[in-house]
Amino acid sequence: MRAREKGVLVRGYETGGDDESGGGPGAGSERSPGTECGPGTELSPSAERSPSADRGPGAVRGLWAPALANLLIGLVAIVPALCLRWLLTKYPSVDCGGGIGCDKETPDNALGMITGAVLGCGFVLGMVLVVDILMPRQEGHPVGPWLGMALLIPAPFVVSQALGWV
Repeated sequence: MRAREKGVLVRGYETGGDDESGGGPGAGSERSPGTECGPGTELSPSAERSPSADRGPGAVRGLWAPALANLLIGLVAIVPALCLRWLLTKYPSVDCGGGIGCDKETPDNALGMITGAVLGCGFVLGMVLVVDILMPRQEGHPVGPWLGMALLIPAPFVVSQALGWV
């Protein structure tokens, strides 16, 4: 929506103009306090932008921030991913089918790995909540691209494992 020559276009109504029809929104329409508009009132740049302005060549540039943020979250997620990988591959399956006792003992570092996996996954999920949902909403950006780029979070772990770094 754009401001007209003498009036300001607000939600489809022209207000505050000096035209032949009286310049107001019409008889019988009332405004609540704090919603006054006039010639001195300007719209914010985000209110003037149309939804189709986010599509096109500039839309690719707008995906760099969500991609980079989620890749950085993925770097932090390597630690709980290592803990989960150890728990799934090295942690012995305890066979307690004998009734009274188990024939296998848990390793000494099992408690640390379980704690690291639980706390690390909670921290990563909290970062995803803040970075991919709360911050874009607060800034007025659409949440969809941020959540779509959340698929990049496991990428640093997968790449580092494929290269043999972890």
